[in-house]
Order: sequence, then structure tokens, then C-alpha cells
Amino acid sequence: MEELMYNDILLPTDGSKGNQRAIDHAIAIADEVDATVHALHIVNTSEYDGLKQSALDSLEASGTDALERVEDAASPTSVEVQTYLEHGSPYRKILTTVNDVGADAIIMGTSGRTGLDRVLLGSVAERVIREATVPVTTVRTVDEPMTIDSPEAAVEHAADALTDAGHEPVETTDDPYRGTNSWIVPFRGDDGRFRVHIDGATGTTRIGRSGHR
Repeated sequence: MEELMYNDILLPTDGSKGNQRAIDHAIAIADEVDATVHALHIVNTSEYDGLKQSALDSLEASGTDALERVEDAASPTSVEVQTYLEHGSPYRKILTTVNDVGADAIIMGTSGRTGLDRVLLGSVAERVIREATVPVTTVRTVDEPMTIDSPEAAVEHAADALTDAGHEPVETTDDPYRGTNSWIVPFRGDDGRFRVHIDGATGTTRIGRSGHR
């Protein structure tokens, strides 16, 4: 795994089911490097003219739900999550929020479109990548089957990851936590306690140390 030195990660979230992979990825990195996640939902009022208050209330309620899902994803960890509900143009709000919160990285979902569709329509992610002054990591939001699909497989994968990282795994300290697309496995090693985050589709792992805050 590459060495990362982030303190504040901006996580734009649209509330879609597919975006859960980006949420899980951001939480895993934040847990690994002891960073704060700044979850941002933008009510895209730039696309509407004369939006009724009832419609705006509905969009804001959906945004609140999206932000709560980020908090829920972080609950098995000690990652601090701060939430922001904003209005306006999504890519502009993302770029201004980077400065407002002092973020040193952005993690966001992307549909991964290719070809003419992407050229004509563009995407928020593309504009952010072009204009952001901090590193941007995009996570494809398409659903992929869980190849690590049982608690036993997650524990075995977590033990292997700890061993590869130079730790001697001893035992799990609680049952693995299964998210929408991921696992969090709490482990005790010979040199401390850890949380192993596993992408259930790809098997990618991140290791956070418990009690390091």
C-alpha cells in the first residue's frame, strides 16, 4: 500500500447506493492515516429555476440521509466525520469546500463512463480532477459482486493482510462488520489492535490501528 499523509479528506456524496464504495474507501484511508472525513452533499440548485420550497425540503432531506450514511459507515471505527449540506453547482461547491475545510485530498465516486457519452456530457468528477489543487482519488461506483462474501473469508483475508504488513495476527476481537461493499475486521496482533478494511469486490485492504487517537 502506498504511504499517505492526509489530515483532512473531503468526501462528496450524492446518496446513491453505488457511492457506498467511495464512502468505504474514504473511511478506510482515514482510519489508516488518522484523518478527518469531511462529508459533503450538494443540493444542485444550479439545475433548477424557481424550485418550490416543498421540493427543496425533499432534496435537503435526501442530502441529510446521504450524510448520515457516511456517519454510519464510520461508526465501527474511530474516524471523525464532519458533515456539510450545501446548495449550488456541485463541482464549484466541491472546489470551494476544499479551501473552506483545509482538505488535503478529495475522494469521490465516478460512474466511469467512457467514449462519446463522456466527451459530450462530462462529469463533476472530471471537472474536479482538472481544477482541484489537491490530489483527487476517484472510485468507480458500479456494483461489483462480493468475492469475499463470508465472515470466515473476511477474517482469513484480514489475517493475511496483517501478516503481509509485518504484524503477527493473534485473534479477532469482535465479529467482522459487513458494509454494503466492504468488511471491517477487528484484530488483535502481537503488537497492538487493528481494524482491517477490506473491499469485498477487489480484496483491497487498509489497516487502521485501534486506540491510536
